[in-house]
Amino acid sequence: MRNSDIAPLFGAGLLSASASLPLHLLPLLIVAVVSDPAHSAADAGWMASACLLGQLVVALGLPALKLAYLTRARALAAVVLLLLALAASPSWPTHQLWIPWLFIGGACGALQFLGTTTAAAAADPPSAFALRLSVTLLVSGLVIFGLQHSSGFLDYRSLALALAIFFALLTGLGLALYRPPSPPREVPPRRLGASGSGSLMGLVVVFLLFVGQPGFWAFAVQTVQQRGVVVQDVADAMAFCKIAAGLVLAVLTFSRAARPGQVSLVLPALGVASGVTGMALAPGAVLFLVAMLLWELGLNVLSARLQAAVALDNPASAGAWLTGAALLGAATGPVLHALAIEGGVQLAFVVYACISAVLPVAWASGRRRI
Repeated sequence: MRNSDIAPLFGAGLLSASASLPLHLLPLLIVAVVSDPAHSAADAGWMASACLLGQLVVALGLPALKLAYLTRARALAAVVLLLLALAASPSWPTHQLWIPWLFIGGACGALQFLGTTTAAAAADPPSAFALRLSVTLLVSGLVIFGLQHSSGFLDYRSLALALAIFFALLTGLGLALYRPPSPPREVPPRRLGASGSGSLMGLVVVFLLFVGQPGFWAFAVQTVQQRGVVVQDVADAMAFCKIAAGLVLAVLTFSRAARPGQVSLVLPALGVASGVTGMALAPGAVLFLVAMLLWELGLNVLSARLQAAVALDNPASAGAWLTGAALLGAATGPVLHALAIEGGVQLAFVVYACISAVLPVAWASGRRRI
């Protein structure tokens, strides 16, 4: 990765990291909403669903409109919408809290699209995706830690104010550094058949991976506590795991820049599967937290490398649809896991989560043969 590429990628990473905060904070955000007597659990549920719906509509709509990237003006418009909707949300009627969060989700979807398309159009997509995800993890970990130790999760109004400040700082710096990428290259016609089918299958694998992993994680803490395992200071543990994974990705990014070469999906896939198994079966809090760290490290390395590989097949089309594929999977997984729990077949979803972790390895193997 050239030094001249790092600043714009870092700016895009900050904007994308800001957009990812609602998803990373979602379990804690719901707790803050429900703790306010003015808000019910239903209000929190509608708020979360509206945020995800807004992200999905925009992340799928932008590539459908044939947009390959966001200009700085469009990025600024998304940031302004995000800040205005968040600032207005505490004064919104409680039963209509989902309305500002629909707009917040839409703005976040646009900024996540910006981060993905910028990384896909980079000269070295594996390093670019790793850098983007590293920034996202470090930012989310530090924000969770800061909110936890400043009583930011006590009530929704305090949380909205704190988030607005974080968003303003992060997006301001991100916009100052961001530069729209050059239009991504098209796949040569002679390769379009193999590459097109490969990138389409890659998007399906991204979707299936995100069905399994966020779907499993949505209920991981709840199910371990139902087994009598008390996990204290979950927010601090989450922050630590995200910061650790972000630092590992940063090291991998710059070590790859120094020694470019083929990247492997096998080790991170095994780490994800082992982490899922460990969290599902952990008899104590310590083992659960160790498994959570292993899962966080493995998943983020696997996700960065998988998305880079899909983007390499056809940056002009696959890169634009990556955000939508990941968000659609993340929206589907928790619903399927909840249905599995209600149907008494929770173990089946755990097995699927492990299988989804190794699907990228099978896809990459077939891609190399083609």
